[in-house]
Amino acid sequence: MKYEIQNRILRSYKHTFDYNYCKRKYLEYSKMSLDYFKQCLKNPLKIGEIGHLSCFILWVKNKEQDEYRDCLGDYGLIHLLFHCLENEEEIEAIAEYIHKLFKEDIQLV
Repeated sequence: MKYEIQNRILRSYKHTFDYNYCKRKYLEYSKMSLDYFKQCLKNPLKIGEIGHLSCFILWVKNKEQDEYRDCLGDYGLIHLLFHCLENEEEIEAIAEYIHKLFKEDIQLV
């Protein structure tokens, strides 16, 4: 199957991370209690922040050649965040996994 993208201007987009800000926000999330973290996953703005931090973590780890992969693959964490947005009932099951990743598995030093 062939398809074309029509009527769309494609251009490069350069994005930079504010390392100090991201690290500070990451530490804030990693030190939260699980219950408070679950509340954050119910807030679309906080999910956006967590998604941004997830991309930042992947960028840092890959840049330092310290490949980080959760068991769902590099973008599994971001995928789970979309599930939280789609269905609030998913949060109970997903929150503990994401919280543990932030707290233990993907620490920034």
